[in-house]
Amino acid sequence: MAALKKQQRSLGGVLSVITGMAIRKIKIVEYGNCQPKEGTTKDKSEESPTGYFLHADAIEFIEISKSIELRIGLNVGISYQFETDSNEGEIVDFECKISHPQLTNPETNERFVVTSEKKDGWSDELGFDFYSFEFDWELQQGNWTFEIILNDKVMCEQTFELKKKRDIIKPMNGI
Repeated sequence: MAALKKQQRSLGGVLSVITGMAIRKIKIVEYGNCQPKEGTTKDKSEESPTGYFLHADAIEFIEISKSIELRIGLNVGISYQFETDSNEGEIVDFECKISHPQLTNPETNERFVVTSEKKDGWSDELGFDFYSFEFDWELQQGNWTFEIILNDKVMCEQTFELKKKRDIIKPMNGI
């Protein structure tokens, strides 16, 4: 996605980037249950419990909530905005980190309590990060915290309480 944006913003092969921009803060714009707008692509990564990261060009939020029921097919995420001292867009290198209950990939036996990805994006565009639950072993209830880290400093965070589906209690016959 960032490579596409770089191509769109280039002028004669030179990026229109301002150097020395100061980012004052990064704020969470939306959060909760979301979905990619036009599908996803997979990029292999040893930093991901599944062995790959899913990427999308855009996401939409279905429900704004901090407490969400786990299920296969669920996507939980955040969107965020950089606040800068400049009106010009600049490419920003940062990290998206998700701290979560322990996940153990049954194929590799690797265990993860953090999923982290180095990213870049334009300072004047809305950014987003999300986690897709594709496998039963990922459905771990507890707190899942998304952080955006810039220059080793947590600039914003959002914690979700993810819960397993409650068992429905059925009355006994005749009662």
